[in-house]
Amino acid sequence: MKGELDAVVVAIDNGLLVAGAGERSICEALGAVAPLVGSASFDGRLPSALEGQSVQVHCMSFEGETVYVATVGRGGGDAWLRQSVGGVRRILGSSWQADPQLLVN
Repeated sequence: MKGELDAVVVAIDNGLLVAGAGERSICEALGAVAPLVGSASFDGRLPSALEGQSVQVHCMSFEGETVYVATVGRGGGDAWLRQSVGGVRRILGSSWQADPQLLVN
């Protein structure tokens, strides 16, 4: 099943790629369209790097911001999307439990 996905990404509302696994150009294209595809009103075309493949997007809220976890491939994305969402929740949850730090250059 792992071989059926071309990329898994985490992106934010403006389409900025936060993290990705897969070919860079595919990750960037998927991150850019994840907020659009995640919208119920999306009726557009996908970039050529994603055409003809299954694109799945899950939207989640984190501290008032929308985070998108998306997969692209030829199938089997449901299980990997669920696993990825769980991982993102764990990472974001644990990274924000530490006390804030002031960083000075």
